[in-house]
Amino acid sequence: MQIRVSVVIPFYNVADYLPECVESVLAQSLPGVEAILVDDGSDDGSEKLADEYAKKYPDRVKVIHQKNMGAAVARNAGFDIAEGDYIHFLDSDDRLKKNAMQVLVDEAGSKDLDILFFSAEVFSTDPLLADDVIAHKDEFIIRSDTGKVMGGRESLLKFYETTKNEYPVAAWRRLYRKSFLDECGVRFPDGVIHEDEHFGFFTQYYAKRLEQIGEILLERRLRRDSVMYSKKLMDSVLGYKCVYLKLIDFIEQTDLSDEDRKLMITHSERHIFHTILFYLQADEEERRKCRPEIETYLERARKYREYYTKPVQRGISFFDGELPEDEVKLPAFPFLCYE
Repeated sequence: MQIRVSVVIPFYNVADYLPECVESVLAQSLPGVEAILVDDGSDDGSEKLADEYAKKYPDRVKVIHQKNMGAAVARNAGFDIAEGDYIHFLDSDDRLKKNAMQVLVDEAGSKDLDILFFSAEVFSTDPLLADDVIAHKDEFIIRSDTGKVMGGRESLLKFYETTKNEYPVAAWRRLYRKSFLDECGVRFPDGVIHEDEHFGFFTQYYAKRLEQIGEILLERRLRRDSVMYSKKLMDSVLGYKCVYLKLIDFIEQTDLSDEDRKLMITHSERHIFHTILFYLQADEEERRKCRPEIETYLERARKYREYYTKPVQRGISFFDGELPEDEVKLPAFPFLCYE
């Protein structure tokens, strides 16, 4: 069987959700879609469910078992054995629409795309998250610049210069051409959360042809025990520190045009912003533990302070003891503009 798309699914203790996720891959209307299930040290029975799928569908399901090392390591491991022309990274509690891969492959193939962005909708079976579903109902819907093929650098500049929107960083919102990923060599950084921040930016930066479409092709599950709902301040700080320093190292060690350098510095503000935001939301004990880690990378950030927006500059001033907390005044999320 020719493999058109390899869907890489890292999972950890999701026995209640994994079957729906895998079944949504197996039910794709496009022939030649394989599921690569990467068990990140599960012990709740989901690892056995994965093996059962591989036994039942030996030509369509592959399983990797590894000790618990995080989603980034699991995604990299899945990618390493993928045989598809295209790659999609699907979270283990989410579901694909039945026609998702047919729509994506047809579009990506007809326009010779390296990356294809698409829309998603949120859902939850948890009645306590009903308000969250309403609050996030439009978060993953793409409405601007749909159907326009752009280069990666062009698209990033446009995100910051024109739309002032959060760019769609999450790997699960993109279809990738595998040969492009092989060529650019970008990997998920091991051992941290927010790994999409690094992978998403650099793959987009290197892409020669990408596009956004408005079709809703994925159902994004909200649940209280997910990584994003249960993450601790230290986990977020270490994740943002990792991706920030990788980006700053790249800026300082690479011969970049002035435009590219400014773009990357502007983009790096995301990581400082979210670190400060999570810090302000934390209790005093969490703050005390995390402050030394934050300080170690704010040392690098101060060098680029003049490029950052006023809210982030105020946040750095707060950390430096120059401004009281009630004057930081961060917006709900960063409307960063490339100026």
